[in-house]
Amino acid sequence: MHGLSAQECRRSQLTFISSQEPTQTIDFRHLKRAREPVSRSKSGVQGKIADVFRSRSRHAESQNELRGFRILLASGQVDEWQEQPFLLEYHHGGVKHRYTPDVLVVWGAHREVVEIKDDVEADLPENQKRFALIHELLAEHGYLFRVWRQSEISAEPRLGNVGLLLRYRCLTVSPMEHENIRRVFAFVSELCLRTFFETKGIAVQSVLRMVLDGTLHINWWEPITPDSKISSVPIGPQVWPFRPRGAQPQNCARSSDAAIRI
Repeated sequence: MHGLSAQECRRSQLTFISSQEPTQTIDFRHLKRAREPVSRSKSGVQGKIADVFRSRSRHAESQNELRGFRILLASGQVDEWQEQPFLLEYHHGGVKHRYTPDVLVVWGAHREVVEIKDDVEADLPENQKRFALIHELLAEHGYLFRVWRQSEISAEPRLGNVGLLLRYRCLTVSPMEHENIRRVFAFVSELCLRTFFETKGIAVQSVLRMVLDGTLHINWWEPITPDSKISSVPIGPQVWPFRPRGAQPQNCARSSDAAIRI
């Protein structure tokens, strides 16, 4: 367990739980949940999603979280992320408060803490005041804060595209096929998906799997069809979550074999 910033930030304290021995530096690869999953309604909506990129399961406490986790897996291109990542303790109005966010997302040195909320709950004045304070407290620790609304998570066609591509997350792309694809994009930065239906030595499924790796890119805001563009650089509207400019990627943990960067 790691308690940080007791001296640096007197207004609040962050407590992480790690599978490693405590050190001064948090290794986000080894973070564990700060609390056990809980149900947020009488219906007991809970779920798991397989994160094959990191060989673990992700526990969601609502359908909104489940959809959000799928988006992070498919399109976020994150270095690391953890659900219920830490405990934030602070005093306000003479009362001690505890807060555990839904997700911590890491791109290099860029760290965002995310609260997933229904639109109605996000708009409640008391929640907006609370989140504004949490935003300030986390900024003192070097973290950004974001409220990710249901309407943003469920927006189409991205959510449908995410469901389609995640079907290929267990697919293994051979080194030879990686090389064939690399050679194709060595001469052009963008091709129509239909091109690969007739390209010898390259399966369309492998091309889509490499989109999940972040090696190739699609426009998430257009339905995936044979006419969809596949690019070696990001294309289309860059709507969160996406890698911020200047955030250098860490060692790729998403590929089932040695990734060949294009």
